[in-house]
Amino acid sequence: MIRSFRRFLADRRGISTIVFAGSSLVLFGFGTMAIDVGSFFYQKRRQQTATDLAALAAAADLERATNAARSSAGRNGFSTNTIETVQTGTYTPDARLAPDARFRQGSGSSANAARVEMRATTPMILGRVLAPSLGGEVAIVTRATAAQDAQAAFAIGSRLARVEGGALNGLLGGLLGTSLSLSVMDYEGLARARIDLFGFARQLATRAAISALTFDDVIRASIRIGDVILAAQDAARDQGAGSDAIAALGRLAGAVAGSAQRINLQSLVSFGSHGGRRLNEEVPLKASLSALDLVSAAAQIANGSRQLDLSLAVNVPGLASVSLKLGIGERPVGTSLVRVDRAGASVHTAQTRLLLTLTLVGSGQASLVKLPLYLELASATARLTSVSCGAGDITSSRVTLGVTPAVVDAWIGQVSNAEFNNFSTRPNPPPATVLDLLGLAKVTARAHVTISNTSETPVSFSYAEIQRADKKTTSTQNFVASLLSRLVGDLDLRVELLGLGLPIPGLDGAVSGVIAGAAAPLDQVLTSLLNTLGVGLGQADSWVSGVRCGGAVLIQ
Repeated sequence: MIRSFRRFLADRRGISTIVFAGSSLVLFGFGTMAIDVGSFFYQKRRQQTATDLAALAAAADLERATNAARSSAGRNGFSTNTIETVQTGTYTPDARLAPDARFRQGSGSSANAARVEMRATTPMILGRVLAPSLGGEVAIVTRATAAQDAQAAFAIGSRLARVEGGALNGLLGGLLGTSLSLSVMDYEGLARARIDLFGFARQLATRAAISALTFDDVIRASIRIGDVILAAQDAARDQGAGSDAIAALGRLAGAVAGSAQRINLQSLVSFGSHGGRRLNEEVPLKASLSALDLVSAAAQIANGSRQLDLSLAVNVPGLASVSLKLGIGERPVGTSLVRVDRAGASVHTAQTRLLLTLTLVGSGQASLVKLPLYLELASATARLTSVSCGAGDITSSRVTLGVTPAVVDAWIGQVSNAEFNNFSTRPNPPPATVLDLLGLAKVTARAHVTISNTSETPVSFSYAEIQRADKKTTSTQNFVASLLSRLVGDLDLRVELLGLGLPIPGLDGAVSGVIAGAAAPLDQVLTSLLNTLGVGLGQADSWVSGVRCGGAVLIQ
């Protein structure tokens, strides 16, 4: 018996058949697994696509989110009961939040997103033979979150409504490198006329003969400043603007006809997701500027980093002369004055520096006081915080901006040219000589005031206000006293006689009285100048000119 068993073990005949049979079983198992795993991933990808579409349908119709999701699943080859849960809620596109924290479940008017979970099973093809205990099916669970693709066109800038022609002619003419002689009525007509920026881009492509296919192609192109103003005139004419505005734009275009200055408009407007649209495509919302805002912004862009020096013809009692030195910095990288985008996007003004040298009329020994007033305004910001859309009724939509006015540094002091032109640091000027009595005595002055606000202020716009593009002003604080009055309160006056530091009785009081008496009229001058530049003292002006509701976008 033992001998027979040993002969059996020593016999190698037929071993290849045994090995082949065993290997075939293993290969069959691997093949089965490959087929079933491939089928599983195919079905999961197919189901995930259906889930994505269901979430988009639910987000686009939040009031009937569950029915919308189930209908979408049915249209894409799945049973309606595979939709296991549909949650509505609020999605906040804030990069400071973790992705999972950006969706908060809830209902009501603030809801703008939907989360869908789908559960289905897929049969195993060959695995049911090897593993019948699994029941021959595998459960697949997929999830997707979508938010309403609501967008708005919003801006931050000036609120020009009442204008003073002389100051604007000097300032805009200096920025454009020419002389202007527009009337107050011309400027008021420009302030009333609204120009849709999509229509303006189309006209600009034609006027400047740009080889552009899309709106972004237009704003990236290098364009003569004269063509920009002529395209604004064409757009204003197409949109039914008043004849006064059209005529004023024609005179502006004539004044810069000989200029070779070229600009691109990326710091003026960002078309967002619509920038890739072809010029002949319709755009579902409006982004507009007044003709005066458009010209003022284009003039600032054309001026570039050049410093502007000019004398202003300002007829203000107590002012013998006013000269202005202006420096405009770059806008923060990647931002613009007007933007079309979703919640979370922002727009900024440009950093601006002003040095006003004012000659004030006094009496006696202080008959002429020379006052250097330096202002630095950082960028003001408006962030699109929310777009609320009523179901099926765009007239109930509401847009909210978070506005942060510019920080303002104001000085009475002597700012050098080097300090003025260096936008990387803030000047800290020494006292300025405001009165020099033939070298026998002099009065120096220094003062500093800061107006700042580090938190956003919510500013809400109704649909009617959006249609009118109403501008709203946000202030850092409620201050009654003027900026000049604040500076006078901080004024440090020093009187020197023959360089010995000896006092001259009453001279400091006479000088401070002249400066204090000029505070109110000087504030009017400053307000006119700053409004022209699109900024305000401790203020920011924002508006919304278009809103788009409907549609949805996947977020998870």
